[in-house]
Order: sequence, then structure tokens, then C-alpha cells
Amino acid sequence: MDPAIPLARRAAVDDLPLLLELWRSAGLPAEDLAPFLTEFQVASTPEGTVTAAVGLMVDGTDALLHSEALSPDYEADELRSTLWGRVIILARNQGIQRLWTRETGDFWTASGFVPATFPMETGVPKFVEPGPGWFWCQLFDPVEAKQLVAEQMALWEATRAGEAEELQQRIRNFRTLAVGFAALVVLMMLGFLFYVLRARPDILQRVLRGGR
Repeated sequence: MDPAIPLARRAAVDDLPLLLELWRSAGLPAEDLAPFLTEFQVASTPEGTVTAAVGLMVDGTDALLHSEALSPDYEADELRSTLWGRVIILARNQGIQRLWTRETGDFWTASGFVPATFPMETGVPKFVEPGPGWFWCQLFDPVEAKQLVAEQMALWEATRAGEAEELQQRIRNFRTLAVGFAALVVLMMLGFLFYVLRARPDILQRVLRGGR
């Protein structure tokens, strides 16, 4: 990314004065949006100047992308791209499956948004009033997600079973080594005793007589 392009982050209370100006310049109801400050993701310069903002209202596994406002001092789609990257990360971290918007523009259609046709077999969230002008984007298929989780669980179980078998094999190897080492010690002791008895045949009798 061009270093001149601001980075995306969550909106903070200190951003509100600049956001109010940005919303007003975009023709949005600034005072109505202010109470929902925490919904907004912003792009800002290192100095803290807010150059773009977009709201993300979450409702279960759906979320509404709304109230886009962009500074005219930057290329619009570059700002959108910065915000979109942030939105995608947040959406996936929160388990959002579908994104909805009434924002228009080639950038959003190129990013995966398609016109919504009603009624929808999968239903719609409560913030969507069926009608023209809605676009939606499927972030991931819940069926495929469940299958992926099942595959990951099966892989984890197989890995755990393999690790358990490896541990048992290590235990068996340790036992074999311990028994072998003990047997070697016994053989060495017997060998030493045999050597002593050959070298001093009378030593056993002297031991039995108390060393006399």
C-alpha cells in the first residue's frame, strides 16, 4: 500500500469532531450517526486526520455496511480498499457470513457484492427491508464452513491418536532399554563375582567364617 494512503482502525471518541465534518460533507445525517460511533471503521493519517469512514452494524451472522464517507483529497477506491480490508478482518473474526449494503459503485461490485433478489431462500436479517437497491456479499458458505471444521477435527483426532501411539512406543522403548540395562548390570556383577571366585577360590569360605 502507498504510505500516503491512511491506515484503517476502529473509530475513537477523539475522532468524532472530524467524523461530523466528514459525514456532513458526504451529505449524511451527522448528528444521527454520532451515537453509533463505535460501529464505524475509519481511515486516518499518522497525524490522526480522518479521511474516510464506513459503518458496520452486526446482527448475528449478518452485518450492514453503511454510511460511507470519503475525503475528496484522496482517491476514492484506494480509501474504500483500505476500509474494506479492515471490514473483512472484523467480519470474519466475528463469524459474519453475509454482508449487506446499499452503497453503490464499481468498487463494491468488484469486491463481491451482488444485487439482492427477494424473497431469499436463506432469509434476510431484520435490518433489510426487501426492495430494490440492496446488495449482499457471501463471505463464506456455512455448509462448507461446517465441513471444514469437521475435516479439521478429524485431522486433529488423527494427529492426537498418532501422538498417543508415538508416546506409547517411546514408553515401550524406554522399558526395553531399562530392562536391558538392568540385565547388563546383573551380568556384569555375575561376571565380576565369577572372576573373584576364580582368582580367590577361598574367599567364599573366608566370608562365611567372618573374615578369619
